[in-house]
Amino acid sequence: MTKQFAVVVTMLVLVSAFAGLGIQNACASGDSGDSGIEIVAFSSDKDLYSANEEMTVFLSVYSPENVSNTLIKVSGVKSTKGVVYVAYSSPLNLTVGENNVTFTKKLPSCSRCAGISQGTYVIDASVTYGDEVVTAKHSIAITSTPDQTISVNIAVDEVNRLIASESDDIIVVDIRTKDEYDAGHIEGALSVPISELSNRTEEFNTSTKIVVYSANGSNSTIVCDILIKNGSARVYNVVGGLDAWNESGYTAVPTTTSNPMAPGFEAVLALVAVLFVAYRVRRR
Repeated sequence: MTKQFAVVVTMLVLVSAFAGLGIQNACASGDSGDSGIEIVAFSSDKDLYSANEEMTVFLSVYSPENVSNTLIKVSGVKSTKGVVYVAYSSPLNLTVGENNVTFTKKLPSCSRCAGISQGTYVIDASVTYGDEVVTAKHSIAITSTPDQTISVNIAVDEVNRLIASESDDIIVVDIRTKDEYDAGHIEGALSVPISELSNRTEEFNTSTKIVVYSANGSNSTIVCDILIKNGSARVYNVVGGLDAWNESGYTAVPTTTSNPMAPGFEAVLALVAVLFVAYRVRRR
């Protein structure tokens, strides 16, 4: 091997390595663009309520610019008698950044008398500006007595918003088989096959919000009941499971092993190549 050939080989290896790094970094730091007005947070002060309790609702709306004459509307907890007990409507001039709205409503003193049965209730929020409307849903549960704990059924849109919040107070659990999980799952979800649940309940902080999903939502209701019996106080069941997640256009990611082409690995290869070539040149 001549010195000239060694230099050429070294240069090719270095160019290949750093070109790979450049492509990966460009993909990682890509600009997401201006997404317009969006509801970035929609929640309540609790997950479970009973009769005669006050509910505080929090809504955060992001705007990339100042927008006047928007209309904020929130509506939910509709009784069998047609009465809506959580309702709010107000104009709002949005400023650049996050705009927060908070209001409080009191539930009726007698749920049964008011036509509110135990179960999950969906609260809808909308932001109207011109001909455009942005919407979001938030789910809560109402119990027959104050000391009860039941699971809350939530749609995949709310699951996506909870994940986007990056809160340490939330854990997403996939109860399908390990093979199903590896084939594709919600990013960041913990794999706890339903067959292993009884031996792994100690992994869950009982005060953490636990979001449970299965393939189609059937088995997750069973797991939610098990977690509640084990002491978990904030349990959410994903309606429709991963099927609904995929149908809504959200991404399911496969399990990957260690990636030999991860950023930085090409540089290591290049360094090894340089040392090897230098050794061969020195030997000759």
